[in-house]
Amino acid sequence: MRLAAVLHEKTILLRLQAHSKEEVLERLIATLPATGLVQDLEEVQRVIFEREQRMTTCIGGGIAFPHGKTRAVLAPLVAVATLDPPILMDAPDGRPVEVVVLLVGQEDHVGTHLRLLSRLSRLMSNAGFRSHLMQAQTAREVLELFEQAEALHESYP
Repeated sequence: MRLAAVLHEKTILLRLQAHSKEEVLERLIATLPATGLVQDLEEVQRVIFEREQRMTTCIGGGIAFPHGKTRAVLAPLVAVATLDPPILMDAPDGRPVEVVVLLVGQEDHVGTHLRLLSRLSRLMSNAGFRSHLMQAQTAREVLELFEQAEALHESYP
């Protein structure tokens, strides 16, 4: 499953101005009902915040991947935020976070969840991809960027 297939224009926030990690997560989670795939928004929020309390999902390099699995969604969902200005979010390298990609998976589909996290990690490890993501002016550009990057990766054996 491609990330672009579970990312929707309505779940993309560009140049988000937030003051805390909690505010970023709340704003991203609030975009998810627009997909029509969320059955219980409070449960999604509980799962994401509990996961974040156990261990930060900031990986360093200005990137955070908050994620969790729940029965409260009908399909996996991705939401993306670019932050302007970047904010401190307990990253291991101490660097402020400028890109947050939220992944909400289905509890009974662990394999799909892990594959999506792997794809996300691969894409975000590419400096060119991150740079284009930060320069995107519209949600449509972000979605197209994910589509193109995944298609390019899949074209190699």
